Amino acid sequence: MVLGWGAAMTPVPLLGAKLLPPSTGPLHLPRPRLHRRLASGLEGRATFVVAGPGYGKTGLVARFLRDLGGDSVWYWLDPSDRDPWMLFRYLIQGVKEHAPEFGERSEGLWDSLRSASDEPERLADIFISDAQESLGGRLVIVLDNAQHLAGNDLCARALRRLVAYLPGALHLVLTGRSLPEPGLKTLGREVPVNVLQGDDLLFTPEETRTLLLQTFALPMKDETIARVHARTRGWVTALQLLRQTARLGRGAPDLPDEVFVRTEAEIFDYFSEEVLSLEAPESRDVLLGSALPAVIDPDVCAEVLERGDAGTTLLGLVKRNLFISPLESGGELYAYDPLFRDFLKRKLRAEKGAEGTRDLDRRYGRALARRGDFAQALAHYLAADDARSVLGLLERHGKALLRGGMIEAVREGAQFLAGRGGRPPAVVDDLLGEACRLAGDFAAAVRHFEKALQAEDVKGVPALSGAARAGTLQGFAYALLKTGDAARAARVAEEAHAQAGSDDPALLARILNTLSIIRYRENRHREALAGWQEALACARQAADRHLTLMIAHNLGLPHAVLGDFRRAAECFQILTGPDNARLGPEEGAAYLNLARIELLSGEPARAAEFLGDAREIAHKWGLESLAADVLEAEGQLMRETGDLDGAAAKYAQARALFTEMGLLDLLDGLAEEEAILAVRRGDADRAEGLAVDLVGKRRGAGDTEGTASALLALGEIRLRASRPERALAPLEEASRAFESLGHAFQRCLALMLFALASHRLDRRDRAARAASQALALSAQFDYRVAILRLGDLDVSFRGFLTTLPDAPAYLRAPGELVAPVAAPRPVPSPDADLHVRLLGPTEVYRTPGRTIPASAWKIRRALQIFCYLASSRGRRATKDRIVDALWGDARLSVIDKNFHPTISFLRRALNFGHNVPKNFIVCERGAYLLNPDYRYDLDTERFETLVRSARGRKAAGQARQAVADYEAALALYRGPFLEEEFDEWAEAPRAHYEELLLAALKEAAEVHLRNGNAAAAIDCLHRLAARDPLNEEASARLMRALGAHGSRAAVEKEFARLKAALDEELGTSPLSETRRAYDEALSAGVIRPVRARRKPVESGPRA
Repeated sequence: MVLGWGAAMTPVPLLGAKLLPPSTGPLHLPRPRLHRRLASGLEGRATFVVAGPGYGKTGLVARFLRDLGGDSVWYWLDPSDRDPWMLFRYLIQGVKEHAPEFGERSEGLWDSLRSASDEPERLADIFISDAQESLGGRLVIVLDNAQHLAGNDLCARALRRLVAYLPGALHLVLTGRSLPEPGLKTLGREVPVNVLQGDDLLFTPEETRTLLLQTFALPMKDETIARVHARTRGWVTALQLLRQTARLGRGAPDLPDEVFVRTEAEIFDYFSEEVLSLEAPESRDVLLGSALPAVIDPDVCAEVLERGDAGTTLLGLVKRNLFISPLESGGELYAYDPLFRDFLKRKLRAEKGAEGTRDLDRRYGRALARRGDFAQALAHYLAADDARSVLGLLERHGKALLRGGMIEAVREGAQFLAGRGGRPPAVVDDLLGEACRLAGDFAAAVRHFEKALQAEDVKGVPALSGAARAGTLQGFAYALLKTGDAARAARVAEEAHAQAGSDDPALLARILNTLSIIRYRENRHREALAGWQEALACARQAADRHLTLMIAHNLGLPHAVLGDFRRAAECFQILTGPDNARLGPEEGAAYLNLARIELLSGEPARAAEFLGDAREIAHKWGLESLAADVLEAEGQLMRETGDLDGAAAKYAQARALFTEMGLLDLLDGLAEEEAILAVRRGDADRAEGLAVDLVGKRRGAGDTEGTASALLALGEIRLRASRPERALAPLEEASRAFESLGHAFQRCLALMLFALASHRLDRRDRAARAASQALALSAQFDYRVAILRLGDLDVSFRGFLTTLPDAPAYLRAPGELVAPVAAPRPVPSPDADLHVRLLGPTEVYRTPGRTIPASAWKIRRALQIFCYLASSRGRRATKDRIVDALWGDARLSVIDKNFHPTISFLRRALNFGHNVPKNFIVCERGAYLLNPDYRYDLDTERFETLVRSARGRKAAGQARQAVADYEAALALYRGPFLEEEFDEWAEAPRAHYEELLLAALKEAAEVHLRNGNAAAAIDCLHRLAARDPLNEEASARLMRALGAHGSRAAVEKEFARLKAALDEELGTSPLSETRRAYDEALSAGVIRPVRARRKPVESGPRA
């Protein structure tokens, strides 16, 4: 069984202001030429708007999106977003505002991948997969201030992956002074990327004229406007500053030439000094004092600046458009233009000095901390160089910030304290240890936790005590367990449990979970069961849903090991039920464990379905360990259902993957399965050698459970190899070991096999005792399938079992009632993930017998798009081809509104009735296609393949094989291609398959006639004539075949039918060749009298 670790995390403390779009006001001039450029790029994957400061990048994109309408996400980047994991958490939160179900399935996985920030491509793939499953209409995502990610290789790789594989419903816009590297700038050569640069954003002379005269309402003559444009080069910020100086009372502004030969930054400073110097003192104080936070909250400013009128002043600045804009928050939040904010911060430091600026940061930190915004408060305390405040905040809230994902922020704070000189406080190593643990560096985590726990105050008292120490001990135990030191982990976890108290049920649940994992690994399963039950109650008390689900899964593990499969399945189903939309590692493990239970319960079809779900989760999220476990379980399923070669291939794949991942300890369990497979394939000596080696290896390691399992395998191998005497000892030892361990199912198997061996040795008393004990366990836990399988290994043994006084009724049932259980059955649908029937009535299904209903498609066009893709060359088509085929002359606005929602309906329909969706429809390089990662069973493709094969075999003289292929092909043809569709695009493939059918009927009839099977040939020709009633050649062939078969009446009936059809449809009569065929058929069908051979006249007797 697979364990769910579950280092549960609290919700990420995201800053809502970073996802608020900028508002657009009357001074945001519409720029049609640039809007057209942006609109044309929406069909591609991404748009890059890259220019220096003050070029109006943000205003341009904000105004374009406002005019465009539809959904968009605006994400203001800052230096704290250089962690790819946090970057994607913000993106997910932004998308959820428009698609609330977005990210539900991957939620648990994001928690577990907090340590995978160094795998940005994997994070991007998860986001892309969520987008493909959840999004309907188009969504534009804007990452503003992309320059803050410059120099960060991980974020650049994440963005590159996003741009390369974004689904059609998403468009990414990056705006900034520069782009992160590597590779984003050159990506446009590989995928459709729209790029606007600084020169593109400069105002044209006409745009400058419109801005100055109409938008700014400045009284200027044409020659002045021309001079302004020439000197500003159309740089919008210079034009805005020009307006500010004019507004300050100077009328039509004078433009000294020496100003405009400076750099853009120097020009900005020149005008800003002028603007700031003419502000009223109260406005000036608010401008400078509000420059430190990136997002301005008037209430916070009023508290920090001790000015009750701060909100009124800020609102006045907004109304005057003084480089400050409101955010679309529903409340009063503002942001400065980045250039102006940089100017104000420099001015603040120049006037207040370093200490005055630090004091202001300190006050901002306190105000934000009082409001619960601890992440921003920490940033201000660090800027203030305030070690006392940093320490106090981290002591109270550091663990919560870490569990919320703010690893880099907390790590920065802890390292700041560690660098102050002297021995750092215990909280520093405690937080660094937890940060390393969450990041997956468990060895480093152990070192930091040890330091934290050893720290003492001046009196020698441990620095950490009570619940704080218990939390540190829990993280320490978890890290020790992950590094393989289980014994020490157990001692540490016990100490954590003793010190935890009862005030923090979530902490107590995590401690109990860690302790139960240790007990479970030590084969103390009943103690683990009790611990997980207590942990589950604590998790529910703490209202931590993720932790509750994970512990519920773990609770099923001891039930399964102890043999109570019903209760185990109940626990696992908590994670796989419809109420849990998440599809993380724990859910993957639950599906795998359910599959194993179903296999042991004699339900291979259900086992195959659960394994398919587990495989999909492993594939979707790149969970290699789960993928290897699934391969091993698939091998066992194939072995138990008779596909021994398939099982060997699966075991080989699993072995290769376990070895590649370095999970060598799992190879022993796989070797045990391979040994049983070897004896099933007839290689008893190899099988026994493998099992003997495993027994010795596990004895040497002191592994009681492993030794018992290997002994059980050895006993079964010897018994299957007809060596019952040598099977008794290992089976008897295994039975005793499993009894001491409390493993009911394995003990039942060992007892039954021991009984079978004793029976074959004619030791009936021993056989009866062992069998009775096994049947008692079976009655308690319902092991009926296992009993029947073992009973059917030997007919006489099964008869013996029925003589026992406690023999269940099912053993006495007629053989045919139990044959389906004992007989090998093929794994259902091993060769396809999706089945498609296009010949005749359209049918699409993932699971045989569960066709997707018409209601699941929402609109008919979703099914039509799927059929179009499935029948296109390469199973792919561009958006333009799809639109031309299915939307016809519809207006472009209608198509834009409906295309992406229809694709979304299609994706959801293909996963109707399945909790684990598969991403069957993908978009690559402007084309939609059936995802090549999956296997498809299309009747059209099989039909063509079988006809080709039949023709090849016919040409090679392989008549019997050719007939089989023809018959299989003809059986697939349930009717015309898409017989319920009448769109023009379907006519050509419909005609193609109809022609192929007619040719196959004709060719099959020829082969049947050559084989002397006139009845089969006549059947083919009847079908041919029925589908093509005016085809005289087909009719002639049919009449000749009927004549050869002696069916004169049938010949006459066919000729009459043809004659009437030709007359009614064409007004003609049969051709002379057809009449000749008719006459020959009648002649061939005449039954001539057989003349008796004349006997020689015998002479009479001679005298």
